[in-house]
Amino acid sequence: MNFTDAAVRRLLALGGDGSHPASAVAGVRTAAGTVIAAGGWARLPALGRPGEPMTSQALLDVASVTKVAATTTLIMRLVADGQLDLQTQAHRFLPFFTGGGKDDITVEQLLTHTAGLPPWWPLYCESRSRIGALDRAQLLPLAARPGTAWCYSDLGLILAGRIIERVTTLGLAEAFAALVSEPLGLAAGYGPVPANQAATSADSDAYEFAMVATGRPYPVPFTTGQFPGWRDRPLRGEVNDGNAAHALGGVAGHAGLFATAGDLLRLGAAVRGGDFIPAPVLARFAAPAAVHPEQAIGFRRASVQAGGTTLTLLQHGGFTGTYFAIGLEEELVIAGGAMRLYGTVGPVPAGQRYPDASQLVAAAGIQSVLLEAALATFEDARTHATSTAEEL
Repeated sequence: MNFTDAAVRRLLALGGDGSHPASAVAGVRTAAGTVIAAGGWARLPALGRPGEPMTSQALLDVASVTKVAATTTLIMRLVADGQLDLQTQAHRFLPFFTGGGKDDITVEQLLTHTAGLPPWWPLYCESRSRIGALDRAQLLPLAARPGTAWCYSDLGLILAGRIIERVTTLGLAEAFAALVSEPLGLAAGYGPVPANQAATSADSDAYEFAMVATGRPYPVPFTTGQFPGWRDRPLRGEVNDGNAAHALGGVAGHAGLFATAGDLLRLGAAVRGGDFIPAPVLARFAAPAAVHPEQAIGFRRASVQAGGTTLTLLQHGGFTGTYFAIGLEEELVIAGGAMRLYGTVGPVPAGQRYPDASQLVAAAGIQSVLLEAALATFEDARTHATSTAEEL
C-alpha cells in the first residue's frame, strides 16, 4: 500500500473553497526503500493557458526548512571538521554584533533560538544591499536576555548563515554546494532556479505585505510604501521569503533553499547515516535545549509512536507549507508539503483588505498528514520485513 498517494490526496483537500493548496508532495524513506507521490499543479491553469502538473521532481521553495537542510547541516560539517565550535561567541565572526548583552551570545544560542533576538524584522525596509541588511541584523536590539528564553527567530539563522560564510570564506550558496549538495549528488541549491523545474510557491508578496501593513503578528515601525519592490505575481523559481528575496539576494541562513522531496530524503538519510555527519556530532545537535526541551540545535524535537516503539524525530517546517523530519532510532526520513500560499492568498491588495492567517491551510495540518503517512509507511515496511523473515 502506498500511503503517500493517500497523503497527497488529503493534502490537496485541505482548506476550504478557493483555498486548497495548488500542489502537494509526500515522500518517505525507510529501510525498505523510498516512496514519493505528488499531485496538483506546479502552475495552475489560467484563461488561455494550460496548467503544469506537479511532479515528484519539482524543486520546492522549502522556506524555513533551509534552517536545518542548509544552515544546520553546514554547521554540523564545520563542527565535525573542527572548523567551528558551537560555544564560540558569535561576535568573533560578526563585527557589529556587540553591546547590549550580545557579547557572550554563542553560535549554539543562535541555532537554538535562545540568543534573545526578536523573531522577525523586514530588513528590506531599511536596506536592499545584502551586506547592509546583514549588518542591520547584527545591530538590532535584543528582545530578551540571552539564554533565558526561547523565541523562534529568523534573525538568528540569518546571522548563523553569515558565520558560515566567514568560516568557509565562501558565499552561503557556494558553501552548501561544496559541502552538502555536490557530495550527496543533490539537485538542491539556492535560487533562483529555472521556473519550469519548480513548483510555484505563492500567489504574490501579499501575506508579507499584510504583515508590514498591519504590524501583525510582529509590530514594526514601517509602512508598505517604504518598500517599492512588492511582487504582484506568482512566485515560481524565486524565493518567497521577503528578507531572502528583497534584502539578501535570495541566499540566506533562514530561507532560500530549493530542493526536491527526494533531495531532502537523501539528505536526511546522510545526516543520520554516520559517515556524512559523525554520530557524536549528530547526538550533540539532537540533544534538547535546556531552555526549551522541544528545541535541539537547529532542529525541533518530537516523540512519536510507531511500530510498537518510540521514535525521536528531528524536524522542521517551512512557511510555504514544507516539512522535513529525520528519525533518530530507526531509519525514517520524511519530506514534502503542500504549497499553501499558492491559489489561496491572491495578489498584493490595493485597498485595506489583507490576507488573513485564517484563510491559509494550517501548517500543523500539513505536518500531521505527512507524519501519519510516514508512520503508516514505516509500520507497513516493518511488518513486511518481519513477514518475509518468518517465511524464510
